[in-house]
Amino acid sequence: MKCQRYITRDAALIAALFIMLFQMTPAAYAVDRVSVDNLQAAMRTLSFLESLPKQGNILVGVVYSSDVPNGQALAEETAKAIIAMQGPNSRILQPVIVSANDLAKFDGRLDVLFLVTGASRQSEVILSAMGRNHLVSISDDPGCVDTKCCVLIVRTGQRVEISLNTALAESVGAKFSLVFMMVVKRK
Repeated sequence: MKCQRYITRDAALIAALFIMLFQMTPAAYAVDRVSVDNLQAAMRTLSFLESLPKQGNILVGVVYSSDVPNGQALAEETAKAIIAMQGPNSRILQPVIVSANDLAKFDGRLDVLFLVTGASRQSEVILSAMGRNHLVSISDDPGCVDTKCCVLIVRTGQRVEISLNTALAESVGAKFSLVFMMVVKRK
């Protein structure tokens, strides 16, 4: 009888340990997750993008790097969050998940790119697609600053910080409202 109590208690401890381990896995994965606040702020910047088509759904290319572990899962999670948001003038935001490698041969229509964490590692392919299709790229990934493949870097914290790469914006033909240009940090 005493032995059975120890086995039951040990089994309960092992079960609790497994539950804790499985609960910690999403937390470790969450480090790379896109912040919903950053994503909402990024999608709100589309209201100031005058070069965006004026009607229809806004097709947001959610770009990930296949070299990044969980890159596709991160893009899928980001796309789900984008679907729940509204675009300028209550327009529908329609995410299209595409790997940076496939961006070179992508022949569909995209209106803007959102680069998830790590996508900027393949900046050459992204910059080529941006130039070819006149696409604005947006991200909250600090890696975009180093690779210079994002027109806009949007981060939230105590306040929203938006950095604009003016040279890249000009090269893809992006036009922003005057009000927007007065409040962003230019690089």
